[in-house]
Amino acid sequence: MGKKQEKKGAPGWMATFADLMSLLLTFFVLLLSMSTLDATRFRKIAGSLKMAFGVQRKSIFDEPPKGSSPVQQEFRSGGSRNPMSIDSASANIVDQQLQAIKNKMKKQSLIAEKNRQKRLEQNLKKIFKKFEPEWKAGLIEIDKKDNDLILRVSEQAAFPANRTQLSTKFIPMLEKLADTLQGVEGEIVVAGHSDDKAVRSTKFKSNWEFSAARANTLTQALIHKGEVDSKRFTVQFHGPTKPLVRNNSDINRARNRRIELIIKH
Repeated sequence: MGKKQEKKGAPGWMATFADLMSLLLTFFVLLLSMSTLDATRFRKIAGSLKMAFGVQRKSIFDEPPKGSSPVQQEFRSGGSRNPMSIDSASANIVDQQLQAIKNKMKKQSLIAEKNRQKRLEQNLKKIFKKFEPEWKAGLIEIDKKDNDLILRVSEQAAFPANRTQLSTKFIPMLEKLADTLQGVEGEIVVAGHSDDKAVRSTKFKSNWEFSAARANTLTQALIHKGEVDSKRFTVQFHGPTKPLVRNNSDINRARNRRIELIIKH
């Protein structure tokens, strides 16, 4: 007998491959059945094919068509369908609160400034009334600048010529100054000024030193009265650098030689 003729057919691995392909096809069909095709995006991607073949040149599409999951449509993180609306509402509330705080601070600032100006005007009237005789005699000037009240004591009132010790005739006025400063709140700057002529003293080398000595003398006298807290005082000296008027006459130079008491409100 001859050899038995073998039957020809597909190899065995083909059956396994076919089964795998069938399972994959079933899987993707199942995914497709559970999703919803976005028709709008499908039309957009179809339009991109026209552009590829030269029918349309302008690009108006950004993304390929995508399916949407029913799970994604119905459930979102945090249990909210539109988290942006919540963020926007929270931002509006914060903005409203910040604006309310700004308005309140602005109102308080305006009230404080109004009260400060009112207090400054009251102190100015009170001091002017108290020093009216000295003001008329040209011994003191009363002025204001911004929120500062300024008392300018002339050299004629407080010091002998070319000296840094207080004159005895200044004692009554010193007592009035101490009483006034005690009744007014705020820091006190005592500033010494001179004219542009060289100082006539072997003790001081410049008008800076001379004006500093005079300012310090008046400050110590006010503190020694025991009525004004020393922590409120600051001493400054400017020499000839800040004249009130031009140093072109004896009268003007006499006015520039002064001590200023600046009360800060």
